[in-house]
Amino acid sequence: KQWYQRRVRVNWQVHFSRTFDCFSKLWKFQQDHRGVLAAKYGLQRWQIGEIASRIGQLYYHYYLRTSDTNYLHEALIFYLAIRQRDYYSKFDSEVILVKKLRYYARFLVVSIMVNKMDLVLELKSDLAVLIEELSSSHNTQDVDEWKGILNEVTAFRSALCHLTVTRADTSAVILSHRLVTENMVLPDITLSPNPLKLQHALIVGTKLAQPKVTELSLDMYRIGSILEKNPKCMSSLKNPIKQYLYKPSASELMCSLAEMGNILQKQSVQLIYLSGNNTTYTDRGGGQEAYTSDGGMHFSHKNTLDLKTSSRYSPELLHAEDLNPFLRHPTLLVVEGEDRSLFNNTSAVFRQPVVVLLSPKLIPHTLKGDKIGSLMTLFLHCPMMAMTLLCNIDQISDVQWKKGLTIIKGLLAEILTIISGSKNIHSHIIQLLDDPFIRLILLRFCLFTAVLQMHTAFKTEEYYPTSVPSLKFAEICSKPVIKRGIVDIANILESVVLFSAP
Repeated sequence: KQWYQRRVRVNWQVHFSRTFDCFSKLWKFQQDHRGVLAAKYGLQRWQIGEIASRIGQLYYHYYLRTSDTNYLHEALIFYLAIRQRDYYSKFDSEVILVKKLRYYARFLVVSIMVNKMDLVLELKSDLAVLIEELSSSHNTQDVDEWKGILNEVTAFRSALCHLTVTRADTSAVILSHRLVTENMVLPDITLSPNPLKLQHALIVGTKLAQPKVTELSLDMYRIGSILEKNPKCMSSLKNPIKQYLYKPSASELMCSLAEMGNILQKQSVQLIYLSGNNTTYTDRGGGQEAYTSDGGMHFSHKNTLDLKTSSRYSPELLHAEDLNPFLRHPTLLVVEGEDRSLFNNTSAVFRQPVVVLLSPKLIPHTLKGDKIGSLMTLFLHCPMMAMTLLCNIDQISDVQWKKGLTIIKGLLAEILTIISGSKNIHSHIIQLLDDPFIRLILLRFCLFTAVLQMHTAFKTEEYYPTSVPSLKFAEICSKPVIKRGIVDIANILESVVLFSAP
């Protein structure tokens, strides 16, 4: 069985090609013979819609496998056509109604991934009507499950749209956070003699009570979107392959890490993103232990965290030392958890470049809560949006937004100049800076630290993020040009009182 599953994973493109070819022939056949199929064999419009929906689903899954956003947009085209042509307009059974609900659920996910939030709002309203119809006219036990899906979409969209950017005519601006030429920060020279490129990213979300849609949490969505370029941006630049894991077991995570390491090419970097709930041991053990840390990250399919089972021997805990066998390749590890000390001893055990970014241990109570996602991930996703959250602002003008983005790009360029000209920055960090995706993450992480050190609500070291090896934040944050830039953004947001003077 394991051999067969591995063959399927390795040869997935062959299986996809065959499946897509079958559905393409089926689609063309029904187009060429629709009249005969309808008159003689009773072909229904919902059946045509079902074929189109499956083709859209194939495009979406190909996007998940390759991170090629062109296939994501192809999926959207098919789903839009189904809605415009109203293929599911007539149905006379609960089975067909459920098929329509499933189509809407897939359509919603794709619309969220392409950032069509106005369309998401329309689809959500349509889905609510269909669920009400299912509830009133059919005797089914699935109604509560569909209502749960609707509530998930509502909470997810609300979290994504917590900031409104308005034009002069009060219409809202659609915000995009993918990598584009305008937000790229390019070094003047190649920083490393052997440039590394990000090839694969494993994005893991296990946080409890965080908004999600299907098996994609808010943190996972945000970190995934910054690992994609806009289709119009630099045709020579390829998106890294991403794999999403939502609430896997520790064993499932280990298997995915091993598989990722097995397919990495030379001069390639792997990104491991972990967003979860950390917990310390309730037992301390005795004698010489395999794990030196006092806890780990909780991995379980359960929706509750039972501290009573948080033994150092619990199979539900991931320890920092568990990652060591998978650091045989250049690695960027990003940990979004409550206790950074559990992962700050991660090191390059195989002498490959390893950089670890760790979120703050403490967050001011006014910013706590999973309804808006994790603060560090939000800043890596969109620094300007995170700044508005830090200033408790939920609406700004497009003029303020554009001015803020311009200042942020200038600050990131300054930070890159500081890092590349410093003799104190570790070589592992320099080696990873040549990749545009990793460079953007590292520079935003440095700016995140500088912002928190100037914000009056973040008082001590425990409120600041950290990195291994150190990015020498004191050298970066002490520069007057960095401080002035942060205050300039605060002035734009009319919240300068929240930041200490440079």
